[in-house]
Amino acid sequence: MGFAPEVTITLTRYAEPNWLFLETLASLSQQANISARVLVLDQQDNEEVRAFCVNNSSSAIVLDYHVIPAKSLSFARNEAIRMCQTALLFYIDTDAVADPNWARELFVAMTQNKAAIAGGKIIPKWHKKPGLLQRSRFVLDQYSMLNLGDETINVKKVIGANFAINKEELGGLAHFDEELGRQNGKLLGGEETQLCADAREKGLTVIYVGKAAVYHQVMPERVTFKWIAKRIYYGGYSRALRGGKPEPSNGGGGLAGWDYFALIFLLPFYVFGFFRAKMDSK
Repeated sequence: MGFAPEVTITLTRYAEPNWLFLETLASLSQQANISARVLVLDQQDNEEVRAFCVNNSSSAIVLDYHVIPAKSLSFARNEAIRMCQTALLFYIDTDAVADPNWARELFVAMTQNKAAIAGGKIIPKWHKKPGLLQRSRFVLDQYSMLNLGDETINVKKVIGANFAINKEELGGLAHFDEELGRQNGKLLGGEETQLCADAREKGLTVIYVGKAAVYHQVMPERVTFKWIAKRIYYGGYSRALRGGKPEPSNGGGGLAGWDYFALIFLLPFYVFGFFRAKMDSK
């Protein structure tokens, strides 16, 4: 009898270093109380990573290594959907380290709530001391951080560093817009936000699972003003591609004190990105 996992987990990397990729893979190989096939979709052909997958697979967690074309994050996510043989497909970023109970908590919550999409807690792991701008929730949104507490609750959207889909619940909606999502150095986003909006429009359930946590590694270069401004620019660009009015803050509850401080410096980059996308689409 062949391997019949309860869930499929997937991650991809474009140009991230091996050490970062392997930390994520190590955390996935140590998931507890779950059986999973991990689709390792590498946009490089790397023998060190291939060997790690062979040597760290077990009877419960199989690290299944594949080389795919270097196109985009959304392309890789769609490849995972095509390759996935289970109803539940979990996504994690290459720079995120999963808690040992991450997959189990997502599995239980999605099953109990019959959720089409679920997201989990995303905790920062800073590799450089954050500055004043990082006190703004608006800026933390750009690092894909999320902490809504420890409970399981219904939400409007999830964050791409830590989320899951139910292919059976979503049906034909199980697809990511390949015009959105990171590609070739462009920090585009919004593909999972669009999927959540489409799912909710069909009456499907989107949940946040507070006990399903990952630690999102923030490299020193991402703490710089230059990186934040670039990310904000592509946030505006992505919003224009999705349609609708400019909406620089994705967090719930509106803006707070440090958000207004950050917006003074960063809002022009968002506006420029938004209107640049409008011009490019003409």
